[in-house]
Amino acid sequence: MSENEKVPGETRKPSLLRNYISFIGLAIAAAGFTSFLLLFLIQWSGSNENPYTDLITFIFVPSILLFGLFIALVGVLLERRRRRGKTHAEIAAYPVLDLNDPRKRRSLVVMLCLGFIFLFMSAFGSYRAYEYTESVTFCGQACHDVMKPEFVAYNASPHAKIRCVECHVGGGAEAYVNSKFAGMRQLVGVVTGHFNRPIQTPVHNMRAATETCQKCHWSEKFHGDELKVFNHYAYDEQNSLNQTRMLVKVGGGDPNSGPVGGIHWHMNIGNEVTYVSVDDKREVIPWVRMKDRTGNIVEYKTKDAAMTAPDIERANKRKMDCIDCHNRPTHIYLSPNEAIDRSLDAGRLSIELPFIKAKAVEALSGQYTTNDEAVAAIARIINDYYRSAYQICPRQNRS
Repeated sequence: MSENEKVPGETRKPSLLRNYISFIGLAIAAAGFTSFLLLFLIQWSGSNENPYTDLITFIFVPSILLFGLFIALVGVLLERRRRRGKTHAEIAAYPVLDLNDPRKRRSLVVMLCLGFIFLFMSAFGSYRAYEYTESVTFCGQACHDVMKPEFVAYNASPHAKIRCVECHVGGGAEAYVNSKFAGMRQLVGVVTGHFNRPIQTPVHNMRAATETCQKCHWSEKFHGDELKVFNHYAYDEQNSLNQTRMLVKVGGGDPNSGPVGGIHWHMNIGNEVTYVSVDDKREVIPWVRMKDRTGNIVEYKTKDAAMTAPDIERANKRKMDCIDCHNRPTHIYLSPNEAIDRSLDAGRLSIELPFIKAKAVEALSGQYTTNDEAVAAIARIINDYYRSAYQICPRQNRS
């Protein structure tokens, strides 16, 4: 008689899932399923725009569910081995659930409450997990310590309130998976110490401007001419101010919002500029094609271009967008000269201090091994100079 055949008048054998290991596995699977259901409802309702939602909902949480089912299966196999050679009578029966017994009734209530708390905390924990993984703290400090220079530059940029993932990851499961695979490669580089110093600009990995810049900026808007004023301070004793005033013809490219012309003519969706670059930084451009809103096409080639028509046909072509001109919109690194000019403009450094521009640039331009060493050395160089030359302390002479 096989193990699964039933003897008349005999009750069915308890399920192989009836063991502590399988119980734990099923509890984990139930928590994973509850978390998946909660996150799916959040995404389906459209009330959340978290860029990591798909990654956590459709990859991470289902992995927990499958792990729980795997544990339950291991419990089944172990229980099956334990039951070999045992009769039906030797297999422990289920405990009798008698709700008339106050003790058992209390135990059931406690178990249900603990189960509910466990499922709730699992779902809440999953939500908080993906909420944290898309935070700026996670990208710039927790896991990406190598990115400290980029993080510092980001915090001083015009986009300091935009989360990293909104430009570097984006929406959709494909974007998340690609980003995490790249992250695994970068993690290996961090552990082994093999990564670029400084971090290279991701010229070829940035998403299209239609998926990043144009989510906030109106590309068709007519801006007209913008007056830009640049303040520069000299290295003389008075830190003399010299201003450069530039009238930037930003313009626009949409006749419905203003005259067509200026720099932003290139970015209007009705005009299409395509080019071929032959270097990694996209600075050497031997061929450009312009197509206007009426369909007219004009092609340009440099005089010394060695590319033939078949070469151009085979080459990778890029459609010009915001990033081609605004290629450092966030991680903006300032030279010591620019940084001091901005500090003097903002009043963080006193222009009344003689030679402050020259001495501050000199101190910032030094070679330092660590950040702490740089901070201490810069303060020492400037303070020692003013103590010896003017018998003053710069920190006490702020205007």
